[in-house]
Amino acid sequence: MKSAWSLMLIVALGVSGCGSEDPARSDTARVVKLVDVSTAQQLPSRRFIGRVEARQTVDLSFRVGGQLSELPATPGTVIAQGETIARLDPTDYQLAVRRAEAEHQQATSTLSRQRNLLEQNAVSRSVFEEAETQYRLTEVQLDNARQELSYSVIEAPFDALITRRMVDNHTNVQPNTDIVRVQDVGELRVRINIPEGLIRYIDEPERFDLEAQLVSMPGQRLPLVYREHVTEPDEVAQTYEVALAFRDQDAVIALPGMTASVSVSPREVVEPPGVVVPVSAIAKDSNGDFRVWRYTADDGTVHPQPVVVGEMQDRHIAVLSGLDVGDTIVAAGVHALRDGMRVRPMEEAL
Repeated sequence: MKSAWSLMLIVALGVSGCGSEDPARSDTARVVKLVDVSTAQQLPSRRFIGRVEARQTVDLSFRVGGQLSELPATPGTVIAQGETIARLDPTDYQLAVRRAEAEHQQATSTLSRQRNLLEQNAVSRSVFEEAETQYRLTEVQLDNARQELSYSVIEAPFDALITRRMVDNHTNVQPNTDIVRVQDVGELRVRINIPEGLIRYIDEPERFDLEAQLVSMPGQRLPLVYREHVTEPDEVAQTYEVALAFRDQDAVIALPGMTASVSVSPREVVEPPGVVVPVSAIAKDSNGDFRVWRYTADDGTVHPQPVVVGEMQDRHIAVLSGLDVGDTIVAAGVHALRDGMRVRPMEEAL
C-alpha cells in the first residue's frame, strides 16, 4: 500500500514538472502572415441596379363625402394639370351655397336697417352689434358652403399619370377615401442605393459620369443628373438612397417601376482617403470597435490598433484612420493574438 502511494506521488510530481514548462512554451513566437499597409486605389467605375420612379406618387381623395358622378380617370392615361379627375354629385352642396347666400343677404339687409336706426337713436347699440355679429356668421357660413362645393371636385395637381382607381363611379364615398393614385411623370427619376464609401462624393456630382440603361431602350446609354439623396442609411445594408433624373426627359421611353442599370464612372483620377488592408486583418475588441494588430519589427511583437473602416471592395477594406502607409499588420489569424505577443513572419518560418 505504501509503495502504491509512493508511485502516485512520483507521477503527480512528474505531471507538475511537465506543467512548469508551459511558460517557456508560451514564449514561442507564433507564426503569422504580415502585410504592409498600402494606399487606397483609384475609385473604379461602379454599376448599380435601380428603379425608375415618378417624381412623386399621390393618392387623391375628397375632403367631403357624397356619391361619385364623374370619374373620367382611366389607368394608364395622363390628365393635364387642372383638369377634372373625379367629381361628386354637387346637388347637396349647391343647395347649401344657395341657402347660405340667402341667409347672408338677409343678414346684410338687417345690418343695414339696424345701422340706420342706430343713427336715429331708434335702437340700442347692443341690438346693432347683434345684427353685425349675425352678418359675420352668415358670411363665414357662405364661405364654408362655397369651399365644400369646391371640395366636391378633384383636379389634377400636375400632369398626372393615373396608375390605379380605388373605387368605381357612382359609389358613395366618405371624406378622405382614396379615389385614385396618380404619379407626376413630368420628370422620371432613377433611385439607387450606394455604399457609404461613395456618399462623401455626393456633393461633387460633376466629377462623375452618370448613365442609365433601360430594358425598354436596349443599347442606349441615357445621361443622368443628381437630384437628391437620403441622409439616413439603410439599417441593414448601410447604403444611402440617391435620386437621379434623366437629363433628356423627352428621349426616355419608360414607366415607373421599370428596372435601370446605372453606371457611375469618375471623369478624373479620384483617390479615396485612407489606406486599404485585407478584410481578414480586421477584428473587433470587447466593445465591438474595429481594430488591427500592428507588428513591431524591433522586438517581434504585436499590439492592437483601433481603426475606423470604410467601404469594402472584393477582399480588401478601406481604413479611414488609425493606420499609415508602410505600417505592418497581421493579415490573418488575428483572433488568436494578444497584446505584446511575440510572432514570427511566415516568410522566416518557411
